[in-house]
Amino acid sequence: MRQSANFRLDNTVITTITVLAKDLHLSKTAIIEKAVTQFAALHVNKRNELLQFAGALPPDEADNMLVAIQTGKTSKEFALDL
Repeated sequence: MRQSANFRLDNTVITTITVLAKDLHLSKTAIIEKAVTQFAALHVNKRNELLQFAGALPPDEADNMLVAIQTGKTSKEFALDL
């Protein structure tokens, strides 16, 4: 079931959507749906790559890794006992 949605977009984005819709003979809705689907797939795949390691570490080591990643995003130096 389709649902109505309102968004505020930059004029450049609106122009891009309009040109793509015309060039590809698709509706603007189809362009946006395809773009969102592809964007989501990209990010879900990245998340799935990380989740493949779920359960591979003991809970305390996994927690320590998450804390290290969250607190030291610029420094990735931490020890793992794998």
